[in-house]
Amino acid sequence: LPKQHQNAPGVYYKIYYRRIGVDEERDFQEKTLRNLGNVGMHVIRVPRQYFYTTYEIKVQVFNDMCHLPQCSGPVSDPVVVMTAEDLPQVAPTRVGARPFNSTAINVTWNQIPDIREKVRGKLIGYRIKYWRQDLNEVIDSQYVLSRSTHPHALIIGLLPNTYYWVRVMAYNSAGPGPESERFLERTFKLRPQKPPTAVQVFGINPSTIRVTWRYVSPSVEEEPLTGYKIRVWESDKDISDANDTIIYIGNRLEASISNLAPGKSYKLRVLAFSQGGEGKMSSPTWQFQMGDPKYLNAAAPLLLYNLPIIASVLVPILLMKLLT
Repeated sequence: LPKQHQNAPGVYYKIYYRRIGVDEERDFQEKTLRNLGNVGMHVIRVPRQYFYTTYEIKVQVFNDMCHLPQCSGPVSDPVVVMTAEDLPQVAPTRVGARPFNSTAINVTWNQIPDIREKVRGKLIGYRIKYWRQDLNEVIDSQYVLSRSTHPHALIIGLLPNTYYWVRVMAYNSAGPGPESERFLERTFKLRPQKPPTAVQVFGINPSTIRVTWRYVSPSVEEEPLTGYKIRVWESDKDISDANDTIIYIGNRLEASISNLAPGKSYKLRVLAFSQGGEGKMSSPTWQFQMGDPKYLNAAAPLLLYNLPIIASVLVPILLMKLLT
């Protein structure tokens, strides 16, 4: 209380509090802070079973000229506060994991029940603990924090073809709860380490091209090939906007890509992929322009021209145009 409002020495306070929501109390409990003087904060301890519980609080002020029961000082407006959260009391169940690629594992589990006595607060998410099978759990464990209540998370940055133990625990603002049972899973082998070679692009019509390439042979350290992706994007856009055409193993090493815009310039790269992930993309990047329909005649054949341009690398250019 500021000095201009004290009106006498010996200022002290009295706190009134009662529960609302859980075992509601009709009357306020009281705590007189006679010996603490003009303080601005005080902690009242409540029974532990009233974690994360709403309380209504009021504060009354007194001084040497105003004492109970003869004098009643002014009382603040009531405010509502929450007690602190407690640690979650249960662990997630049915923890499992599956390899996502050569450096990541996808972990799943059953969520803990959304019950006050189990969560003991507001569930923030889950904490995933993992460590290599050949290392010590206590010393070498690492953690992934999932700030989501969804029952799955992805652990990245792992070693290829390596076994990892995982555990899961729920957490709130008080901290993590008990750990789940552990689960063992292995990452996939390496992704393809070599790019496709001898990539060629041929014009079929003003909106269609045919692409060919040579087979990629994986080593024993790599996962068997699943197939190839032909990645095409407009020259004035980023590769993140590219469209992929997928050719699975067992098919011919070629692909037809249609619905391209006549007159547009495109870039193209080819890569192999497997359960280990996407491999290296072919190099250099093919850049080509589709034929402009205003020069086209249904009876005229297509001519393909390879014209080099100077950039950071020498990029083959394919121009599709009709004879005039």
